[in-house]
Amino acid sequence: MLHQKTMVVDGAWATVGTTNFDNRSFALNEETNVCFHDRILVEKLRQVFLTDLERCKKVSLSDWRRRGAWQKTKELFASLIEDQV
Repeated sequence: MLHQKTMVVDGAWATVGTTNFDNRSFALNEETNVCFHDRILVEKLRQVFLTDLERCKKVSLSDWRRRGAWQKTKELFASLIEDQV
């Protein structure tokens, strides 16, 4: 399982790490990120994101609401063991 997040800003700056972009992560959680200004590396990271995006499937709210009983059962089970994994 991958937990890292990535951010590319204006093709000039990027970060990769585990930090969520919220006050709790900044103030309380023990998170780690690497930030860099190398435009070549930033562009490579942007290309990786765009490639990943091509493989994604958009899920609308109406699609999510229509998910089946089996999917809902799996989600319920996962929520019960969430703190264990």
